[in-house]
Amino acid sequence: MSNSAAALPLKWPLPTEISCHAIATLPDAAQRNLQITQTYHELTIALSQLLGSENVTWCAFGTWASKTAGQFIRGDEADRMVRLYVQQTDFIERKLASLQRVLAWFEPSPALKETLVAQAIDSVPAEISRQIGAGNVKVFAELGPLFARFLADFATHTQFDQAQLDAFLVRLQPGTQEDGGQDLLRQAFTHYYHAMFAAQTQTRAEYILCANLLVGFHEQQRLQPQIVAGMEAPLENEFESNFLRQANEIIRQKAPRGIAQLIQLLWRWRLKGVSRHIADDWREISTRWIMTIVLPTETLRLGLDVPPLSDGRTFPPNLTTLQLAELTAVLATVDRTPHSTQGSAARDWGNLADRMNYITDLFRSRQQEASLYQQPFSDVQVEEIRHGRVPPGSL
Repeated sequence: MSNSAAALPLKWPLPTEISCHAIATLPDAAQRNLQITQTYHELTIALSQLLGSENVTWCAFGTWASKTAGQFIRGDEADRMVRLYVQQTDFIERKLASLQRVLAWFEPSPALKETLVAQAIDSVPAEISRQIGAGNVKVFAELGPLFARFLADFATHTQFDQAQLDAFLVRLQPGTQEDGGQDLLRQAFTHYYHAMFAAQTQTRAEYILCANLLVGFHEQQRLQPQIVAGMEAPLENEFESNFLRQANEIIRQKAPRGIAQLIQLLWRWRLKGVSRHIADDWREISTRWIMTIVLPTETLRLGLDVPPLSDGRTFPPNLTTLQLAELTAVLATVDRTPHSTQGSAARDWGNLADRMNYITDLFRSRQQEASLYQQPFSDVQVEEIRHGRVPPGSL
């Protein structure tokens, strides 16, 4: 078993398969997210008992991603995103200007943009929150019990046992993720197990990075529908349907029937391009300027390159030059700019390749950041969370 760095003490009861399954079935999304976030942290600490604490596992990144997701699930961050977009950009106003001028022939001062903005703010954040909540539990329901089982099966292992590893892996479905298989997870947990017995610190670090990336690639593929739906939300449909409903009502009252029908057809045709452009623009702007992941010591913008470490390095020393063949093969698949964080910025978080390119550099650069072991909530908050309550204060 690894002894590269001292294992961290267990402060809370070890998560089990049963406790993870119970959390995944909680009906309240906000309360469930808090328990998911805390459980990822507890798994992170427990995994240091097997792997040492020099390198964090996927669960550490999962902790802070889940905590960030909680801001959307509870609604505040989603509301901020939509308001920032529709109120501060003049894009929508420019696109709707020609349509609004036509509408003004029939209604002198139709407050079109203001009305559409208000309706979008009312409806879109709820859909963003719903999709992020669905993604949060979708990943945890699969990975939480699996990490808990890994800990239970191998906590006492002091030497490599292929038969025991095979017995663990048999629970995972063969095949690609697209076909409902878990081949990437089979490979990932094989690498975690090898890392337990790696004699060299660099070999151990590379095994863990490879495992982290494989888990990340698997779950990001599974999350693709929720991420795209959450980013697009009903923004496109809201602007199109709300404009048509209001405009058609005005035209029906003020224009002859034949002319009204013609105008309605022209507007519907024109709005298809406008609303699609709004959705594309929303995805790019939200990725570059709004979407973040909040870590204990820094807040990273997903649409900007992963910044250097606090010491100015790009990657930790034993993850700078890589030797593990399986790891270099994974990087060839998911990293557009190997061995550099330049070009890591995601342009569209809804694009899987864009997303994985960023995540790869995030995982590699921050794998030995000790701050990721920090507890996501205070002890008082954890007690409230463990008793099924949403605690007051900043979460």
